Order: sequence, then C-alpha cells, then structure tokens
Amino acid sequence: MIKLPTFLLVLALAWPGTAGAQETRKNYERDLITQEEIQDRSPDARNAYDVIKKLRPHFLRERSTGQVSGPMPADGQFSNKSPAERQPVQVYVNGAKSITATAVLRELNADAILDIVYLNAADATTRFGTGYNNGAILVRTK
Repeated sequence: MIKLPTFLLVLALAWPGTAGAQETRKNYERDLITQEEIQDRSPDARNAYDVIKKLRPHFLRERSTGQVSGPMPADGQFSNKSPAERQPVQVYVNGAKSITATAVLRELNADAILDIVYLNAADATTRFGTGYNNGAILVRTK
C-alpha cells in the first residue's frame, strides 16, 4: 500500500506543467539581451528599440545625477530638463558611436541583432570617458 505523502509527491512530479516547467525556465542576465532571448521572448519585435523596451526597459531609463551645475540663470529659473535628459544614453552599433543616440535603435531590424549590452554610467565612463551619465547601449549585429 502506498502512503499518501509518497503518492502526492509522485503525482506532483508527474503532473504536466509543474516540476518540468521550472526546469525549462531560463534565467537571463540583467544587462545583456541575446539573439536567443529575442527569438524566445520577443519574436514580434520589429526593431532594437522594441526589443529593449519589452525585455530591458531599464536600459532606456533616464538617470539623474541629482546635482545642479553651473551658475544661476539670469531669469532665476533652471531648465525643466534634468542633466540626465540633456544627455541621453549613448548607443554604439558594432563599435561605432551613433550620433542620433536612441533613434538609431528604431532603425535596426530585430532579426539582425546578435546581442545588446548595457553598460552603467561607471562602466561606460571607464571604457569611453566622460559624458555617460545614463550609461551606454552596445549593439552587435549579424
């Protein structure tokens, strides 16, 4: 005679969608989007911007430095734009810096992407120099 706890354990392991689902679930890196992940999780994305917006929206988030720099403007009012807004995330495609920042992401076909890497402000500054308060997005294409 089978004991109830043993029977329940066997039933749980054999039941479709329970134990097996956990084994097939993939863990993705926070600052990397691979071609495989795009195919698995965002097959309907048309361009690199769509891919990032769906899978890692934090790549595009504006980050404020929390500092006000420069002298007080003559009218006594600072710009409505934060320092982060004045300096968008920088984008590199196959090692070349884009002058249009994130606009180039809308031009890159999602099917052509090998991977997309996000560098935070500190890592981007170390690699490229100053002016990367919002970090950098590195895109490699086929």
